[in-house]
Amino acid sequence: MRYKRITRLSLVGLMFSLLSVDSPLAAENVRVAYPSMGTSVFCLIIAQKEGYLKEEGLDVQLLSIRGEIAIRTTLAGEVDIFTNAGSALAAAVRAVPVKIVTIFQDKPSWDLIAQPDIKSIAQLRGKTIGVMSPEGSLAVVAREILRKNGIDPAKDVNLVVMGGDEVRFPALQTKSIQATLFSSAMSIKAQRDGFIKLANAGDYANLIEGGLATSADKIKQNPDKMFRLIRAGLKGINFFASKREPAIKYMLDALRMSDRELVSSIYDIQSKLILREGFSDDKTLQSMIESMKRTTKVQRDIKVGDIFDLSFVKKANEELKTSGWKP
Repeated sequence: MRYKRITRLSLVGLMFSLLSVDSPLAAENVRVAYPSMGTSVFCLIIAQKEGYLKEEGLDVQLLSIRGEIAIRTTLAGEVDIFTNAGSALAAAVRAVPVKIVTIFQDKPSWDLIAQPDIKSIAQLRGKTIGVMSPEGSLAVVAREILRKNGIDPAKDVNLVVMGGDEVRFPALQTKSIQATLFSSAMSIKAQRDGFIKLANAGDYANLIEGGLATSADKIKQNPDKMFRLIRAGLKGINFFASKREPAIKYMLDALRMSDRELVSSIYDIQSKLILREGFSDDKTLQSMIESMKRTTKVQRDIKVGDIFDLSFVKKANEELKTSGWKP
């Protein structure tokens, strides 16, 4: 009896061992911090939904974390990667050990929106303009637009820090501010409510609005995991750029919105700005660095390689092209 029992247990153990050989390994978890929904987040959501991350043995956990905090949590090792590449640029210029590893959008999609009685940028002289932070991407672009229209942002206007769109829109409604830069979604909503679009930020500045960044340590610790994540994200961004209707559906779900017309308008704006290859040329990147140096008053010489590590995305892009991959 004892012999038979041992035999049965051995057979059960053998069955489980045979099953485990064929079972796929559990997906590695990737923690991604994002300050707001945008193309970088959409590409990862698509990569998850379409199975691109699963193919790479990865499972993404999205965490809503503000840019500055996202950098700190990444440096602490609590987050693998974050989508606020603009904040990463400001930090890296200050010698914080972070690297930008993909660029999905190098022109901002924001619009400069003003009160209905303001018809030109020149009329902003002496007015109050809302920004998110003193040195953030929004403030950098606002200053650039003003300068290129003959207005000194330090003397001729009052730039006030007010937080995100959800704070600045009510401030615009109550006339606490006369103008601000809004994301595509809020810009469309504001224009529907009678506010005036004075300028498109993309006509005035190159800026990383969509991208992925991480710490230098994360790259060293697990370069293979980083490459697989970036390859899946690159597939996601190409799906986003080439498949309008499915991409809009994913956006509706991610934004928890039912206004298809609004989301379609956002998509049409964003998709035109997408960099399908996931990187920009060095000349554009160096100009971004120089602009951020002026903003942060950093004097040291900084090269593209000090801020960006685009080796992963370039390799992934070449692989996808060689294989003929299509979404």
